[in-house]
Amino acid sequence: MGAGGSKPEGASKHVFSSNHPIQFSQELVDSLQASSETNASRAKALELHIASRVAAELAALERKEDETLRSLRESLSSELSSTTTPKKDQTNESRLLDLPSVPAPADAAAREDARQAQSSAKVFEELEKLRKGLSDRKKVGAMPREVERTREDLVACLRKNDRRPLDCWREVEAFKAVVAKMEEDFIARVL
Repeated sequence: MGAGGSKPEGASKHVFSSNHPIQFSQELVDSLQASSETNASRAKALELHIASRVAAELAALERKEDETLRSLRESLSSELSSTTTPKKDQTNESRLLDLPSVPAPADAAAREDARQAQSSAKVFEELEKLRKGLSDRKKVGAMPREVERTREDLVACLRKNDRRPLDCWREVEAFKAVVAKMEEDFIARVL
Protein backbone atom coordinates (compact mmCIF):
# COMPACT_ATOMS: atom_id res chain seq x y z
CA MET A 1 0.00 0.00 0.00
CA GLY A 2 1.51 3.31 -0.99
CA ALA A 3 4.23 1.62 -2.98
CA GLY A 4 2.77 2.71 -6.28
CA GLY A 5 2.10 6.28 -7.33
CA SER A 6 -1.41 7.60 -7.61
CA LYS A 7 -0.74 8.86 -11.12
CA PRO A 8 0.36 6.60 -13.91
CA GLU A 9 3.99 7.18 -14.76
CA GLY A 10 4.81 8.63 -18.12
CA ALA A 11 1.27 9.86 -18.76
CA SER A 12 1.67 13.64 -18.54
CA LYS A 13 -0.71 14.43 -21.41
CA HIS A 14 -4.40 13.71 -21.64
CA VAL A 15 -5.93 13.28 -25.02
CA PHE A 16 -9.69 13.47 -25.36
CA SER A 17 -11.34 12.21 -28.46
CA SER A 18 -14.77 13.19 -29.61
CA ASN A 19 -17.15 12.02 -32.25
CA HIS A 20 -17.35 15.50 -33.77
CA PRO A 21 -14.33 17.35 -35.08
CA ILE A 22 -13.48 20.54 -33.20
CA GLN A 23 -12.13 23.37 -35.27
CA PHE A 24 -10.71 26.72 -34.17
CA SER A 25 -10.10 29.63 -36.44
CA GLN A 26 -6.53 30.37 -37.31
CA GLU A 27 -6.95 33.88 -35.84
CA LEU A 28 -7.81 32.47 -32.41
CA VAL A 29 -4.90 30.04 -32.47
CA ASP A 30 -2.47 32.80 -33.52
CA SER A 31 -3.69 35.23 -30.87
CA LEU A 32 -3.38 32.59 -28.14
CA GLN A 33 0.13 31.70 -29.22
CA ALA A 34 1.21 35.35 -29.50
CA SER A 35 -0.18 36.32 -26.07
CA SER A 36 2.49 36.73 -23.41
CA GLU A 37 -0.11 36.87 -20.61
CA THR A 38 -0.14 34.07 -18.04
CA ASN A 39 -2.60 33.25 -15.30
CA ALA A 40 -0.28 34.85 -12.74
CA SER A 41 0.09 38.08 -14.72
CA ARG A 42 -3.68 38.29 -15.23
CA ALA A 43 -4.25 37.74 -11.50
CA LYS A 44 -1.68 40.42 -10.64
CA ALA A 45 -3.26 42.90 -13.06
CA LEU A 46 -6.70 42.20 -11.57
CA GLU A 47 -5.35 42.66 -8.05
CA LEU A 48 -3.75 46.00 -8.99
CA HIS A 49 -6.99 47.14 -10.65
CA ILE A 50 -9.00 46.26 -7.53
CA ALA A 51 -6.49 48.02 -5.26
CA SER A 52 -6.63 51.19 -7.36
CA ARG A 53 -10.46 51.14 -7.32
CA VAL A 54 -10.49 50.71 -3.53
CA ALA A 55 -8.02 53.60 -3.12
CA ALA A 56 -10.15 55.81 -5.38
CA GLU A 57 -13.31 54.95 -3.44
CA LEU A 58 -11.57 55.70 -0.11
CA ALA A 59 -10.39 59.06 -1.40
CA ALA A 60 -13.91 59.89 -2.60
CA LEU A 61 -15.37 58.93 0.79
CA GLU A 62 -12.80 61.07 2.61
CA ARG A 63 -13.61 64.08 0.39
CA LYS A 64 -17.32 63.56 0.99
CA GLU A 65 -16.77 63.28 4.75
CA ASP A 66 -14.69 66.48 4.81
CA GLU A 67 -17.37 68.31 2.80
CA THR A 68 -20.12 67.10 5.14
CA LEU A 69 -18.14 68.12 8.21
CA ARG A 70 -17.45 71.57 6.76
CA SER A 71 -21.11 72.12 5.85
CA LEU A 72 -22.24 71.01 9.32
CA ARG A 73 -19.85 73.43 10.98
CA GLU A 74 -21.03 76.28 8.75
CA SER A 75 -24.71 75.50 9.35
CA LEU A 76 -24.18 75.29 13.11
CA SER A 77 -22.34 78.58 13.27
CA SER A 78 -24.92 80.36 11.07
CA GLU A 79 -27.78 78.81 13.01
CA LEU A 80 -26.30 79.90 16.30
CA SER A 81 -25.65 83.43 15.13
CA SER A 82 -29.18 83.82 13.69
CA THR A 83 -31.17 82.30 16.58
CA THR A 84 -29.47 83.91 19.56
CA THR A 85 -29.27 87.58 20.26
CA PRO A 86 -25.98 88.73 21.61
CA LYS A 87 -26.00 89.51 25.29
CA LYS A 88 -24.19 92.52 26.62
CA ASP A 89 -21.26 90.49 27.91
CA GLN A 90 -21.22 87.83 25.19
CA THR A 91 -19.75 88.48 21.76
CA ASN A 92 -19.99 86.40 18.61
CA GLU A 93 -16.49 85.08 19.17
CA SER A 94 -17.27 83.78 22.63
CA ARG A 95 -20.47 82.13 21.34
CA LEU A 96 -18.45 80.38 18.65
CA LEU A 97 -16.10 79.11 21.31
CA ASP A 98 -19.08 77.53 23.09
CA LEU A 99 -19.91 75.44 20.00
CA PRO A 100 -19.17 71.76 20.27
CA SER A 101 -16.49 71.22 17.70
CA VAL A 102 -15.02 68.16 16.13
CA PRO A 103 -11.37 67.89 17.14
CA ALA A 104 -8.91 68.86 14.47
CA PRO A 105 -6.20 66.35 13.60
CA ALA A 106 -3.62 68.42 15.52
CA ASP A 107 -5.83 68.26 18.65
CA ALA A 108 -6.16 64.51 18.26
CA ALA A 109 -2.39 64.16 17.93
CA ALA A 110 -1.85 66.29 21.03
CA ARG A 111 -4.36 64.19 22.97
CA GLU A 112 -2.66 61.00 21.79
CA ASP A 113 0.73 62.35 22.92
CA ALA A 114 -0.71 63.26 26.32
CA ARG A 115 -2.26 59.82 26.68
CA GLN A 116 1.02 58.14 25.80
CA ALA A 117 2.88 60.34 28.29
CA GLN A 118 0.40 59.32 31.00
CA SER A 119 0.73 55.65 30.15
CA SER A 120 4.54 56.00 30.13
CA ALA A 121 4.41 57.55 33.58
CA LYS A 122 2.24 54.67 34.79
CA VAL A 123 4.69 52.13 33.34
CA PHE A 124 7.61 53.82 35.11
CA GLU A 125 5.65 53.80 38.38
CA GLU A 126 4.96 50.08 38.00
CA LEU A 127 8.63 49.41 37.21
CA GLU A 128 9.71 51.26 40.34
CA LYS A 129 7.21 49.26 42.44
CA LEU A 130 8.55 46.01 40.97
CA ARG A 131 12.18 47.03 41.58
CA LYS A 132 11.38 47.93 45.18
CA GLY A 133 9.53 44.65 45.65
CA LEU A 134 12.45 42.67 44.24
CA SER A 135 14.95 44.46 46.46
CA ASP A 136 12.75 43.78 49.52
CA ARG A 137 12.57 40.05 48.82
CA LYS A 138 14.68 37.74 50.88
CA LYS A 139 17.93 36.71 49.30
CA VAL A 140 18.73 33.05 48.81
CA GLY A 141 20.83 31.99 51.75
CA ALA A 142 23.36 29.26 52.07
CA MET A 143 22.13 25.68 52.00
CA PRO A 144 22.05 23.81 55.27
CA ARG A 145 25.18 21.76 55.94
CA GLU A 146 23.32 18.42 55.67
CA VAL A 147 21.98 19.29 52.19
CA GLU A 148 25.39 20.46 51.08
CA ARG A 149 27.06 17.24 52.36
CA THR A 150 24.58 14.91 50.58
CA ARG A 151 24.90 16.98 47.39
CA GLU A 152 28.69 16.67 47.47
CA ASP A 153 28.39 12.90 48.06
CA LEU A 154 26.06 12.61 45.04
CA VAL A 155 28.37 14.66 42.79
CA ALA A 156 31.41 12.63 43.89
CA CYS A 157 29.59 9.36 43.19
CA LEU A 158 28.48 10.54 39.74
CA ARG A 159 32.03 11.59 38.88
CA LYS A 160 33.41 8.28 40.13
CA ASN A 161 30.81 6.27 38.18
CA ASP A 162 30.61 8.45 35.09
CA ARG A 163 29.97 5.42 32.87
CA ARG A 164 27.49 3.84 35.31
CA PRO A 165 25.39 6.64 36.91
CA LEU A 166 22.71 4.18 38.05
CA ASP A 167 25.15 2.86 40.67
CA CYS A 168 24.59 6.13 42.62
CA TRP A 169 20.98 5.38 43.52
CA ARG A 170 21.67 5.39 47.28
CA GLU A 171 23.17 8.89 47.13
CA VAL A 172 20.25 10.12 44.97
CA GLU A 173 17.72 8.76 47.49
CA ALA A 174 19.61 10.33 50.40
CA PHE A 175 19.68 13.70 48.60
CA LYS A 176 15.94 13.49 47.81
CA ALA A 177 15.17 12.70 51.46
CA VAL A 178 17.19 15.66 52.75
CA VAL A 179 15.56 18.05 50.28
CA ALA A 180 12.08 16.73 51.16
CA LYS A 181 12.83 17.29 54.88
CA MET A 182 14.02 20.82 54.13
CA GLU A 183 10.79 21.52 52.15
CA GLU A 184 8.64 20.22 55.00
CA ASP A 185 10.48 22.44 57.49
CA PHE A 186 9.96 25.46 55.23
CA ILE A 187 6.22 24.78 54.84
CA ALA A 188 5.88 24.35 58.59
CA ARG A 189 7.60 27.72 59.18
CA VAL A 190 5.41 29.51 56.60
CA LEU A 191 2.13 28.09 57.84
